[in-house]
Amino acid sequence: MEWLSPMHIQQSEFHEELVKGLAHKMNNILSLFHGYLGMLLDNKTLDEDTLAGLTQIRDGATAASELIDRTKVFAKSTSAVWREIDLEQLMRCLTPTMESFAERGVRLEINCDENLPRIWMEVSKLRTVIYEIVCNACEASPDGGVVTISARLEENPPSTNGEAGEPEPVSWVTITVSDSGEGISPEIEKKLFQPFFSTKRRQNALGLGLSVAAGLVQQLGGAIRISRNAGLTAFRVLLPARTAVA
Repeated sequence: MEWLSPMHIQQSEFHEELVKGLAHKMNNILSLFHGYLGMLLDNKTLDEDTLAGLTQIRDGATAASELIDRTKVFAKSTSAVWREIDLEQLMRCLTPTMESFAERGVRLEINCDENLPRIWMEVSKLRTVIYEIVCNACEASPDGGVVTISARLEENPPSTNGEAGEPEPVSWVTITVSDSGEGISPEIEKKLFQPFFSTKRRQNALGLGLSVAAGLVQQLGGAIRISRNAGLTAFRVLLPARTAVA
């Protein structure tokens, strides 16, 4: 099985402050759009063409707000709460939402090894990572397909010296998400983590899901990789565990 190099997204304090500052300013501007558009759309005397035009503007403003919210995750949050996480328990909590991503008869299979070590994570970021990758897999699956989500100890952990001032992880846990789709060609594979790249046909596809996931995984001290086996593609998220296996 071939492993590709981890995805690295360069970040700096300047870039983080820039993202947060721009997001704040743009949200202020868009709030004016939403406010005035709401008042205009309440006008019952509007003709159909004017109403249609205002509706398009409102939809565009809503899409812009969503885009800003998605890009904000690239900036590190100063209020993030890190805690020990039982990965099997977290997966059970996330299952109802993940199942809502599965359409067209796509079925989810979730498997967690027993006695996994607890991981020290910022839970909201890890939840976003899992949601983004699972949603991507569900959309890539054919009608009646299967998306498999598994969590287990990583047998071949990456070489690392740990973050500055932090101990070397005792072990690593891997969350693997695979689907029964057609796989990913080498040409597309190179672009998967690029912001705004999308192979989806949906008009409102932002192309940010996997790039958001990759950025958050790096913030969590892990790595995201792509593995190929028998023509199928799987996304693997490696997460450091700071405690020994029970």
